[in-house]
Amino acid sequence: MLTIGSQKLSTPLLLAPIAGQCDLPFRLLCRELGGVGLASTDLLNCHAVLRKIPAISDRAASVSEDHPLCVQLYGSDDDPLPDAARWAADHGADVIDINMGCPVDKITRKRGGAALLCNINETTRLTERIVQALQSTNVPVTAKIRLGWDDEHIVAPQLASQLEQVGAAAVIVHGRTAVQQFRGRASLDQIAEVVAAVKYIPVIGNGDIRQPEDVLTMMRITGCAGVMIGRGALNAPWIFRQSQALLETGIKEPEPSLAEKIKIIQRHLELLLQYRGEIAAVRCMNQRISRYGKTMKNIKPLKEAIRLARSTGEIQSALQEWYVHMVERDVTGTV
Repeated sequence: MLTIGSQKLSTPLLLAPIAGQCDLPFRLLCRELGGVGLASTDLLNCHAVLRKIPAISDRAASVSEDHPLCVQLYGSDDDPLPDAARWAADHGADVIDINMGCPVDKITRKRGGAALLCNINETTRLTERIVQALQSTNVPVTAKIRLGWDDEHIVAPQLASQLEQVGAAAVIVHGRTAVQQFRGRASLDQIAEVVAAVKYIPVIGNGDIRQPEDVLTMMRITGCAGVMIGRGALNAPWIFRQSQALLETGIKEPEPSLAEKIKIIQRHLELLLQYRGEIAAVRCMNQRISRYGKTMKNIKPLKEAIRLARSTGEIQSALQEWYVHMVERDVTGTV
């Protein structure tokens, strides 16, 4: 069991705060499929949160089934991050995470995200202020960091130690530098150095988790207490269930059949319609079918039908037609 402050998670597997992807429907889909210990919102600008900008409020929205929930915020030392953290805690967040790792220019040029790695003493003081702002609540503060800005400035071990000293409840570390973005391989050895640098709080590893076996490898090599899964979950939201089974039994669950995967996509569409509406559901599915398709062979006509669809009705019809086809194929053994 992984414990983050007051939160005892059912599994050590976390859904990452992937920009533009981790909306409420997707979080609920991953939870329904099983194995998710904690799921996070997309990163939210602290100013936008406090101004109650509708688009940001929508991204922070949740329901009772969407817990435990982490709300991720970003900003700089000059921004009202403590106030935004208190707002999120008052609006149902179970964990507050501060983004210290996003390498995207529009975030770092405002001195947020991975730019916080460039002055770790200032970042430590900022974290302490956020922790103090939440003292009267039971909501823990975590930080999602990278190894450093570049290979010449690896700060993650020292930063993790300092964050622990000012009250951070956990550190999530992506095993790349900001300059690397998503190129190359995540360094498990350097994540292990972060694990060794703290005394009491859990370190959660992140980076290059594409298969359940990658979870085992991450935990074995680094000694981390949990694993955060990002882009691997976009292709295969059942990865949490498979990873949990592998951790608990040593046996990997079989891959869902093509028919089962189509049912999962249908459920995702239902959740999108319920919580985001027709236009957003169509736009999301137009884009996401390419990710689902990476795990599904010989379905090019289905991918094209969904990519070009202009209504959820078209998408539903295409999915149902292929579901029947897949079920019949499994029964008859024909292609």
